[in-house]
Amino acid sequence: MPENSLEADVCVVGAGLAGLTAARHLSQAGQSVVVLEARDRVGGRVWTQTSAGGVPVDMGGCFIGPNHDRLHALSKETGVTTFKTFVEGDAVLATGGKVRRYRGDIPKISPLALVSAGQAVARMSSMAKKVSPAAPWDAPRAAQWDAQSVRAWLTAGRVPTRVARDLVEATVRACFTCDLSEVSMLSWLLLVSSAGGVESLMNIAGGYQDSQFDGGVSQIPAAMAHDLGDAVILGAPVTAVTQQADRVEVVSDASTVTARRVVLALPRALAAGIRFEPALPGDHALLIHKIPSGTEVKTVAIYDEPFWRADGVSGATVATDDLIEVTLDTTQPGYSHGVIATYSAGPRARALWALPESERRSVLLKMLTTRLGPKAASPLEVMEINWSEERWTRGCSCAHFAPGVLTQYGRLLREPVGRIHWAGTETATTSFGAMDGAVRSGERVCEEILAAER
Repeated sequence: MPENSLEADVCVVGAGLAGLTAARHLSQAGQSVVVLEARDRVGGRVWTQTSAGGVPVDMGGCFIGPNHDRLHALSKETGVTTFKTFVEGDAVLATGGKVRRYRGDIPKISPLALVSAGQAVARMSSMAKKVSPAAPWDAPRAAQWDAQSVRAWLTAGRVPTRVARDLVEATVRACFTCDLSEVSMLSWLLLVSSAGGVESLMNIAGGYQDSQFDGGVSQIPAAMAHDLGDAVILGAPVTAVTQQADRVEVVSDASTVTARRVVLALPRALAAGIRFEPALPGDHALLIHKIPSGTEVKTVAIYDEPFWRADGVSGATVATDDLIEVTLDTTQPGYSHGVIATYSAGPRARALWALPESERRSVLLKMLTTRLGPKAASPLEVMEINWSEERWTRGCSCAHFAPGVLTQYGRLLREPVGRIHWAGTETATTSFGAMDGAVRSGERVCEEILAAER
């Protein structure tokens, strides 16, 4: 046991957006807090790095939508401004070896495929309206939707054209970063409902990718951690949580914290590495193993200028038959460099990462030159990360629910276990899976603890 012993009203495990928001609000409410973070940095699945040329580059979450009210409010409170994601010019669809440029949100595909995709999106959005994000398991057809995967639902009978099915598949895969057979239809409808429709998830302007943060999003958790000062302890992975009648003891590699309550603000699967005394109730223990995150490889290519803009291209591209399906312009204002972020998800990300680094680079440059032209062949720098290999994350961007999980275990997502409380974007009822959802979960768990202590 570490010799350093601390006492606090609340111990928060995890210094991502959820944990730091909870700690910040609890502190503002007069509670003493200690935050234990396993990493040597704060932010969790948010991580702004600096390129060799001095450009801030978000290697984790980076986008914010217009309806992400709580993240917008936190951004203003911490003095971090936002800018619109660049969308001027043509987007690119490069599926099937053909490069098609188009304006707006509607790609140049056959009229039949467009109608088919539009009908699928409208149908899923309509189904999602019957699903309460707070209690998806209570939806009228919850048992039926939870019993089938998205892949099983996405048949030729429901979505007649292959191109339309590919586009829907790419959207779901990008959101959950896993194969569609691993995601229940109810899980997908929960995400859609919490986002306000499929279009919010798909669109850049007006959607989840609407804006980014000047200087990188990591400034937000850094500002919260600065305000909390010595209450934030890094390099402190938690190994044990012991509950007693009136307190809880949290043991980490750095400190042992005695508190009245503990907030576990970490990916639920990571709780499997914590020894609980007494042991978690059976269903809670099972839930830990039933909501994994998927595989996402994010690669960022940095150029001396955003040349694609001069060529009339926005930087937003997609190819549903490529290992790297999506690219977006993440160029920071105030810098001359151009930045393109690329995303590979699920089985395709695993296949990409299995290649030697030199081959991954060849795949990347071939993809970029096909979609953006020959100037893309010579980036100044390439940065990459596989979030499933990050020890204290083990996947991005959020957890998913396999068939049968939500209806059997979903009620436990936010249910405290004695003095143990849960936070994280996967517990959010609005903006599930997004940074805004993480912030909301931190605010919710703060209110939960304050109510329990009254």
